[in-house]
Parts: sequence; structure tokens; C-alpha cells
Amino acid sequence: MNETLKESELWIDRADEFVKAGDNNKALECYRKALEINPRAAFAYFKRGQVYANIGKHQEALGDFSNAITLNPNFSFAYFRRGSVYFDIRQFRAAIEDFKQTIDLNPEFHFAHFKSGVAYLKLKNYEKALQYLNQAIDLNPTYHEAVLFRANTLFALKRYEESISDYSKVIAMDPKNDRAYISRGVALGAIGNLKAAVEDYSSALNINPNDPLAIQYRALTYIKLKRYDKALQDFDTIIERKLDAPDLYSNRAIVNFFLKNFEESVKDYSIAISQKPNLPSLYFNRANAYFHAKKYIEAILDYDKAIELDPKLASAHIGRGNANATLGNHKEALKDFSKAISCNPRLHQAYIGRGNSFVKLRYYKKAQEDFTLAIEINPNNPLGYLNRGSAFQLDNKFKDAARDFNEFLKMSPAASTTTLQVRQWLKKNNLPIDV
Repeated sequence: MNETLKESELWIDRADEFVKAGDNNKALECYRKALEINPRAAFAYFKRGQVYANIGKHQEALGDFSNAITLNPNFSFAYFRRGSVYFDIRQFRAAIEDFKQTIDLNPEFHFAHFKSGVAYLKLKNYEKALQYLNQAIDLNPTYHEAVLFRANTLFALKRYEESISDYSKVIAMDPKNDRAYISRGVALGAIGNLKAAVEDYSSALNINPNDPLAIQYRALTYIKLKRYDKALQDFDTIIERKLDAPDLYSNRAIVNFFLKNFEESVKDYSIAISQKPNLPSLYFNRANAYFHAKKYIEAILDYDKAIELDPKLASAHIGRGNANATLGNHKEALKDFSKAISCNPRLHQAYIGRGNSFVKLRYYKKAQEDFTLAIEINPNNPLGYLNRGSAFQLDNKFKDAARDFNEFLKMSPAASTTTLQVRQWLKKNNLPIDV
């Protein structure tokens, strides 16, 4: 019997050498022979399971680790490795059960606590994740990966200041950890510290200049800071280096729109649409770019497509209404604004648009009603008072017009062509100017 065990162990040793040499097939054959000689060799099952796990044969790995556990119920590392395979195939609850068995047998094994925490994080059970990650860090305070995932968990719990503190600890322990810089940048952005967020993304790029995520996040933060030229440079860099970044062209389209590069914005949205042809927001945004490029027919066609994909997209109905109104198609515009109102009765912009079309069609009372509704919804919008005042003026209700024009002047103290015209009309008609 001893000779049989020795022969089995020799095959295990040979298999181990093949594993070191990277020859997995020969290693698997040697483990098979070892088990053929001694079917109760738990360690052979365990080692073969590791090879299977490494080459992505997950079911075979699970079977071997289970056999190792059956032969040796106290084999803590077999539970851990089986749990890791479950983790890799996203069976997180099964993974957690195996990690718990590992911890019961070996409470000081910090990596099992860590993997439990990450599994709970994947399941969005953030409090449990925090509990296990805290235990992992207590057992090994220098394990920066656990601190990083604890920071991610704190971020998910919207405990941003604490997450920033943890990301800073990771950076102190591992100054070349670009993920920690990126994550801290996101957390800083969440609390509104956008300039510090940009610095963190730049630090990440000093470590890894071709990290598309860092470049993209920095560009998006530049948009929030209204530094559109910087954002454009970053998006151009991603494209020039042929890096992969989500929603790249739609994001650059936004920047070109803000820079009033409307033709370039249209081109970018067109590329984005070719990648995601069923996304109504892309057609809506390209329509807006066409509108500002004064290509109103093209804008209407895109608003049509956005509405076809999402009939309840009120903003697309408003956009099409504005385009039709600009082309003088006020009856069509009325239909568009009315449809927008039926989709969302609280959109003051729709009432203002419909009111303007009523004015053009000389339905002054209907216009006054719409502008009144717009003011009730948003009393802080000076355009409602200006437009209602104009409707009263055209309807020869000068006192009502004067009241609204004065409200408009109170809300628009800065000198502009419109405010000067309003003042001149009030003065010409001997009407009071309260501002």
C-alpha cells in the first residue's frame, strides 16, 4: 500500500513540474494517473482543479475541488479555490458560502474575507461588503486592494468623503495605482471638487498615458468646468490613439455643440448613430445641432426619427415645433407643441412655443392663455412675461402689456437690445417704468 501511495505521489510531483513548465496538458495527464493509482488523493484533485481553473475549464475545476473537499472536509484552501471559481463565473452566492467555510476553518485568512467582501459588493449588499472588507483590512492593514474595494463600497453608499480618504490611503501605499487616482477623481467630482478631480485624472495619465477611462473622465469633467477646448483635446486624443471609450463620439458631439461647431457636432452624432441606431436621444441631439446650423428640414427629419423611437419624448416634439415655427409652419408647430404638452403638461417651454405660434397666427387671447400657463409653471422665467406682454401689446391691451414688460425688466436688469426696446415702447406710450 505504501508503494502505491509513493507511486501516486511521484505522478503528482511530475505533474507539478509540468505546471511550472507551462505544459498543462501533460500536467493533467499526470494528475489523472496519480488519481488512477490512488483515487483518495485529495491533493491531486485539488492541484488538478487549479490547472482546470487556470485554463478556464470551470466545471471540471468545480468537480475536482468538490472531490478534494469530500475526501478532506477540513481542506480550507479547497473551499477557497472552489469559491473563487464560483466567483469567476459570477455565482456570487455560492462563492460566499465557500468563503464562509474557508473563514470558519481558517479565520486569519484575510484573502477569504476580502473575496467575500467583493462578492457582496457585486451583489450590491454594501453593508455586508463593508463588514468583510473591514475584517480583511484589520487582518492585513497593508493590503491596499482591500482598501481600494472598501473605498468603492463607501462610494456606492454615497459616503464620498470616507471613500476619498480610502483612495488616498491606497495611493500612499501604492503611488503607481492609476485606478485609485481615477476612482478618487470620480469621488471628488461627486462632491463638486472638479478641479481636484481633473488633477487626479491627470495623475492617472502620468502613470498610464493611454488609459481611455482617465482621458474620458477628464474630458467629461472639463465639460462641467465649461473648458470645452480642453475637453475637445482629450476626446481627439482618444480618437487619434484609437483607444476604446464608451459613448466617445456622442460626448465629443456635445463639446462641439457647446463650441458652436454645429457641423462637426452633426458628424460626431452621425458616427454615434451608426454605432447605436436605435437610441432616440442621439437623433434628438443631432436634430438640435442641425437646428443651430440652420438646417431646419434635416432637423425635422431627425426629430421625426426620435419621436418614432420614443413617441413620449416631449423635448423632441418641442424641437420639431421650434423648427416648424422657424420655417413659418405655425399650424404644424401648434400640433407639435400640443403633443409635447400632452406628454408632459409641466413643460413651460411648450406653452411658450405654442403661444408664439398663436401670436403669429393672430390668436392673441389663446397666446395670452399659454403664456399665463408658462408663467404659472415657471414664474422666474422672464421670457413668459416678455411674450405675454407682446401678446397684450398686439391685442391693444397696453396696461396689461406695461405690467408684464415691467416684470420682464425686473428679471432682466442687464442692458440688451430687447430691454432697450421695451423701455422705449413704454416711454413712447407714456406708460410707467418701474425699474
